[in-house]
Amino acid sequence: MWKALLFSSVWIGITIPLVLAIIFTAFKSLLAFDTSGILMLIMMAIGSILDLYVAIRIWTWIEHKLYKRKHYM
Repeated sequence: MWKALLFSSVWIGITIPLVLAIIFTAFKSLLAFDTSGILMLIMMAIGSILDLYVAIRIWTWIEHKLYKRKHYM
């Protein structure tokens, strides 16, 4: 359990800044018209949720590979 939490926290710590930079660069013109910031918050939430989903999928893949090799967690 602690290995999954450690992996997820390291993964998110590394990739969230990259994901947000890509999102804000790609949608810069769309974000310029939004003066309230609601669109920015929505895009940040979607990007973070997708990044967390990818982290969980990668961890389950790693765990499956270790289980097949009889290296139990």
